[in-house]
Amino acid sequence: MVGTGLWDEEDGFYYDQLLVDGRQLPLRIRSLVGLTPLFTVEVLEEAILSQLPGFCKRMNWFLENRQDLARHISYMESEQHSAGVRRLLAIPSRQRLERMLRYLLDEREFLSPYGIRSMSRMHAEHPYIFRTENQEYRLDYTPAESTIAMFGAN
Repeated sequence: MVGTGLWDEEDGFYYDQLLVDGRQLPLRIRSLVGLTPLFTVEVLEEAILSQLPGFCKRMNWFLENRQDLARHISYMESEQHSAGVRRLLAIPSRQRLERMLRYLLDEREFLSPYGIRSMSRMHAEHPYIFRTENQEYRLDYTPAESTIAMFGAN
């Protein structure tokens, strides 16, 4: 929990990092890598939690006694449903979840008519260029449809 880790507060996105000469350099590439924390989201049903008393005890202890760490995660309870109270548990905080979902659900970024893109469409107009030691590495967005056509798929 030291520093911001892979989170970029300005962009509201998680970026991978590269270690070069002892320096950490964020790779400001909007890709599925930055959305990986969304995989940690879980909806906890009351019926399931009632079968896990040890987990509930530790979860409640953590939320009550480690607020310094708990503020970095999301824990939300919904209204009473027919199945009981539903809880959402996620590693990113609520604010981070909301910011990440804006990218995920934006058709100019990750959302496509065919599902979720592995790389943001934003890179079509803004390719990522990384320069080091007189070398340049470039990452461009290429739509899946053109990649399929390139390999002669029917």
